[in-house]
Amino acid sequence: MKRTFILISTLVISLASAQNNSEALARKFENQRVENSKKFDDYIAKRYRQNRNPEILKEIEKQRISLAGFVENKPYFYEAYDLDQIMNSNSDYLQGGTISGLTGSFNGEGIKFTIFDGSSISGTPGRVFEGHVFFDNATDRISNKEATTVIYGDHATSVAGFIGAKNFPFTVTLNDGTTRAVNFKGIAPNSTIDAYAFLETTLPNESTPSTVFQKIIKAQPKISNHSYGGNQGWIQADVNGQPAWVWNGAFASPNTTVDGQGAYFNNDRDYDQIVYNNPSYIIVKSSGNSFGLGPSADSTLKKFHRDGNGNLVEFTATDTLPADNCSQGYDCIGFGSSAKNIIVVGATDRITANGGRYTSSTDVIHSFYSSAGPRDDGGIKPDISTVGTSVGSATTQNGATGTQSASIGDGTSFSAPVVTGIIGLWTQINKQLFNNTELNAASAKTLMIHSALEAGNPGPDPHFGWGFINAKKGAEILVGKSNNTVIFSDETLNTGVTNTKTVKASGTEPLKVTISWIDPEFTNFTDQWTNVHNNRTSKLINDLDLRIIDTTDNTIYLPWRLDYNNPMTALKGDNTVDNVEQVIVDTPVAGRNYKIIINNKGTLKNNAGANAPQNYSIVVTGYNEVLTLGAQESKPGILSGLAVAPSVTKDIINILKAPKKSTFTIYDLSGKKLHNGTISSDKEVVDLSDYTKGIYIIEVKTGNDVISKKIIKE
Repeated sequence: MKRTFILISTLVISLASAQNNSEALARKFENQRVENSKKFDDYIAKRYRQNRNPEILKEIEKQRISLAGFVENKPYFYEAYDLDQIMNSNSDYLQGGTISGLTGSFNGEGIKFTIFDGSSISGTPGRVFEGHVFFDNATDRISNKEATTVIYGDHATSVAGFIGAKNFPFTVTLNDGTTRAVNFKGIAPNSTIDAYAFLETTLPNESTPSTVFQKIIKAQPKISNHSYGGNQGWIQADVNGQPAWVWNGAFASPNTTVDGQGAYFNNDRDYDQIVYNNPSYIIVKSSGNSFGLGPSADSTLKKFHRDGNGNLVEFTATDTLPADNCSQGYDCIGFGSSAKNIIVVGATDRITANGGRYTSSTDVIHSFYSSAGPRDDGGIKPDISTVGTSVGSATTQNGATGTQSASIGDGTSFSAPVVTGIIGLWTQINKQLFNNTELNAASAKTLMIHSALEAGNPGPDPHFGWGFINAKKGAEILVGKSNNTVIFSDETLNTGVTNTKTVKASGTEPLKVTISWIDPEFTNFTDQWTNVHNNRTSKLINDLDLRIIDTTDNTIYLPWRLDYNNPMTALKGDNTVDNVEQVIVDTPVAGRNYKIIINNKGTLKNNAGANAPQNYSIVVTGYNEVLTLGAQESKPGILSGLAVAPSVTKDIINILKAPKKSTFTIYDLSGKKLHNGTISSDKEVVDLSDYTKGIYIIEVKTGNDVISKKIIKE
């Protein structure tokens, strides 16, 4: 994408733990790398035969380390995808410490990010320039994990800057002579970053190369950014030294076209398997920059496709050219950006009105280049969007010696690290509120989607995913969890068992429920074009179902879903393709009870195919009381004389007049079991001093009788 470069030298003067199965995954990815290497050698032998001059050998090596996989023995390759982002996303509220209920500011202290990135030179890996002035606010902020022979990369340095550049205001003079005030500050300026190249390289102290998937296993990242990917439609490339259009799908003259845009393929499977096996890994990935590419953008360029051996063949005058990418306004997302268990990010234009603040969905404009979903089965991709156009960041010249430079540019490469940084700040908040506990992949995605601002048409769509990220709202939900005014918990569903909660609607806002889960990777596909192109088979393994039921009139509220034939307008109905479900009652009746139901279709499985429960994350807002655990007051019976006192306490409560050998259980408002015991006296003492402030439910059972009481911990 377009970038304006700025030298920083004058500016500097003026402004003084792996899971047990990691080894098995590592072996799988090594076998995969070796197999792809053999396929690549066969491909090169067929394509170039004995024509191996120095330029061709250089090109072969670039292709080898950029290799992403094969479709019908045809290789496809990775490519890099290229202080408004802070205000647009409301991240400054977290950085400035102005969220009610939180102590201090949040700028990434104690948070480590991992990035897998490179340089803008095709086929050339790149490191982050750790000596950049934007990272000198503390020592060892950037740790490069690649060999020192790998050059410093402009793209990698920019991505690191969007996550972690320090506060750095500057007035920029653009190429057209106009000026613009820029602050190059990142989302988490006090964080640390481990940096790897996404291309295949040999890491220090190793003797064999590693693919990006092998590097992920070795890095064991908590939160990682991946601003690269592939484009399975039209790309612009140099052919014989001249710019040309090259079709990356398959073509048979005169008019048979297939492609992999929107397909779930090998890279998607691999990301999903990594996260399923390591559900603490939060992987954030750019959606790509291929929207609108194709001959219509410049019909004067020659157009090519590749034959079965990978040789370029020019389209003839009588051939019907494949349509431009996303010619219908959707369906041009690439391999790797259709995975279920990662967070895929689209780009939007900067919000410049309203002081840079979001005020309505019309403030959010889809960036003209940002790749759009959905997945071919109708799955919602991207997952989220944020600003990525005309944004400023650190950069460096590509080379052995880093340079103090900055740039203003465009790309989903730049929107993805904004989301990555925000998730890091949420993790920092979560650690403060909940005894150093980190977010996992499911909880991070559920929090992000539930707190998102509306963008485009109501509900999700292929341009913005579930909306525009809102750092402030996500932080407020975490505070709500801490004081028991919001349900946000990790839960488990067993086959054939329905999980339920009954809540009383506040009536002051929509009743909103979001769940997401880490689904086993989908493996039932082949690398044949007939299987890859527009495959509508659902890629879900475990299909969870979320519903809300009005207990007064029995109205059933259904989740959002997309129709792959008309995805720009979201529908409500049974969602059988997404591992995220969201149900909203827009205008609930104040004081009315609504039942939240989570169950599943079929039999729940793990990624070995065995029967297994499914964990999921849930957020509920828009209620003022939870009635999950049955009757709130005693019915006539053996427990009718029971009392819990005091009902408001700082530490101790007493269960009074309960039968001996009856049992008690304490729950938070999400229904999570916190403590249980057996009653041995007429006055059973229970200590709540270790609990956070909020509302709790104590349930007492004996025989067939059960009673629940609400208690408040101050």
